[in-house]
Amino acid sequence: MINVVDINEDKFVDEVIEKSKTIPVIVDFWAPWCGPCKQLTPTLEKVVNKKNGKVILAKINVDENQGIASQLNIQSIPTVYGFVNGKPVDAFQGAQPESKVEVMVDKMIEATPGNEIPKLLDEADQLFKDHKFEESLTVYERLVSMDPGNPKIIAGFLRCLIQLKRFGIAQEMFESFDESILENDEIIKIKKLLNSSNKDGSSISLEKLEEEVKMKPKNKELRFSLAESYLSSSENEKGFNELLKIFEQEPNWNEGAAKKKLLEFFDLLGFNDPNVAAARKKLSSMMFK
Repeated sequence: MINVVDINEDKFVDEVIEKSKTIPVIVDFWAPWCGPCKQLTPTLEKVVNKKNGKVILAKINVDENQGIASQLNIQSIPTVYGFVNGKPVDAFQGAQPESKVEVMVDKMIEATPGNEIPKLLDEADQLFKDHKFEESLTVYERLVSMDPGNPKIIAGFLRCLIQLKRFGIAQEMFESFDESILENDEIIKIKKLLNSSNKDGSSISLEKLEEEVKMKPKNKELRFSLAESYLSSSENEKGFNELLKIFEQEPNWNEGAAKKKLLEFFDLLGFNDPNVAAARKKLSSMMFK
C-alpha cells in the first residue's frame, strides 16, 4: 500500500472520505510557495511512513484545488485535517514538531473502527494496576506485535519488565530503539528508572541496611538509604513507606529529601503504577493534616 498520495478535489470523496472508513487519512493542504509547508510536509511523511500502512497521507495543492479548500474553510496553510470513519476528527494549522504530529496520528489509529488496540491497552493497564504484571506483560506482548512503533505500548511493556525485574531484557530493548522512540518523554522517564535499578540483583547490601535500620530506627540517613535500595530493586511500596516514615517524623530533614525522592519516583513511575496513588494519598494527608 502507498502511504503518501497526491490527490485533487475530484478524488477527495474516494481517497479521503471513503478510504478513511477503513484506514485513517491525514489531509495536508499546502502550496509550492508556502515556507512552513516545506517544513511540515516532510515531518508528516516521516510519521506516516513509520506507521507501516496504518495511516495514509493525502496531499492537496490548494492553488490547484480551491473548491475543496473553500468547502473546508481553509484560511491559511499549511492546514492539516485528520479523517476517521468518513469524518474529520482533528485538525491543526502551521508547522508542528514531529512529537505533536505523532500524537495526533496515534489517536487517529486508535479511533479507527474495529481497532482492538484501545481495548487491549485498557486491559493491560488494569492488570498492571492490579499488580498482575505477568498477565499485563502478556497483553503488551500482543500489542507490540500489532503496533510495534507505538510509544504508549512500548512504555507499558517496559514498565512490566521493570516490575518483574527483567532489567536485562529492558536494556536490550533500549539498545534497539530508534531516536524517535528514545526522545519520547515517557520513554525517557523509564530509561532513568532503569538506570537507577539494581540490575545485578544483589540483596546483600539491602539485607544489611534492613538490619541496621531495625537497630537504629531513628537514624534517618540509614532509612533513606534503605528506601533508595528498595526503589532500585523495584520494591516500590517498601521504598515509599520508608520515605513516608521519614517525612512523618521530620518533613524538612535534609532539605526535604524524603519528599523530593517521593515526587521524583511518582513522576518516573507514572500514575498507572499501583503504588504511586496510595503513596501520593498518604503524603497529601501528612502535608495537610
